[in-house]
Amino acid sequence: MKNKFLLIALVVLVPIVVVGIVAFIILRMSANMSASELAMAGEYATSSTTPVGFLPFSNQQYHFSLYYPPDLVSTGQQEQGGAYTFSFQDADTNEGFEIYVTPYGDSQVSAARFKLDEPSGKMDQPTPVVIDGATATMFFGHNDVMGDTREVWFIKNGYLYEVTSFKELDSWLGTIMQTWRFI
Repeated sequence: MKNKFLLIALVVLVPIVVVGIVAFIILRMSANMSASELAMAGEYATSSTTPVGFLPFSNQQYHFSLYYPPDLVSTGQQEQGGAYTFSFQDADTNEGFEIYVTPYGDSQVSAARFKLDEPSGKMDQPTPVVIDGATATMFFGHNDVMGDTREVWFIKNGYLYEVTSFKELDSWLGTIMQTWRFI
């Protein structure tokens, strides 16, 4: 009788303990993941805490907000067709990122639209991610101005958002994208 009880206890408790340990390890690891590593998990982890020293940015017209590093200067430029480019750049190092937002009626980015906005046609390692509930594609691209890039494209509320930074700033961009919210 004792052996039966011990066997049942082991069969029930061991899997519960193993699952708990694995969940703990995954949570601890995700706290230090780069954008690429987060993408492998299927989404950017949203953060309820603002990175220390980051500044708030929001735009009511294009329905988003985020936090960005204080060494960046935020500027904007109206584009054709109701589009807008938001730039966040460090004047000393030239590092930064930009967000191109344009009205867009489709639910997916068409090949023609991709070719228009990414003339190189390069989309290496496309990975699905989620940005504040919106399905996105994160990939490595290339353009003549920046060279190799890290990009995140997504559609929400009738707008196409294209977030672009330098490829080597992948992890840094991941931290910023974790603060993205639709408003």
